[in-house]
Amino acid sequence: MKEQETDWKELVRQAHERIQADLGGRDLPSPEDVLGQLRDERFEQFLTGYLPNSTAWLFPEYDFESMQLESHSGVIIERLLERGAWPQIRWLFAAYGEARVADWVRRHGFRLLSKRSFALWRLALDITDYVAPDWAVEAKQMEAW
Repeated sequence: MKEQETDWKELVRQAHERIQADLGGRDLPSPEDVLGQLRDERFEQFLTGYLPNSTAWLFPEYDFESMQLESHSGVIIERLLERGAWPQIRWLFAAYGEARVADWVRRHGFRLLSKRSFALWRLALDITDYVAPDWAVEAKQMEAW
């Protein structure tokens, strides 16, 4: 295990050197510093119960600074599953857990996600039964993919 860790660190160091050379020798933060900042930001977000700043664009009609994980869980799950980037999706599952996200998809995904997103998350979360009100089924049939 120690050998693999050393190889990883060496590869990161070499990549860092190549990037510095490409940028004309300007200083870059070390990979350890960048990872430390990301860890600190994630830890702080979990402690404070707020969303990562990178998700603000998904909630233009909300006061982003006042959004909280519990009271806004439905819209947070919806927006991140529909339009979030992979780091935001990973954060979503870390914050809420797979069971809670799957339950949301099962109960609300048919109505609130696009057909493509709903199909993706049903497959990814192994959801076979879900809530689909008659009126929502009729509305979805009129939509194009």
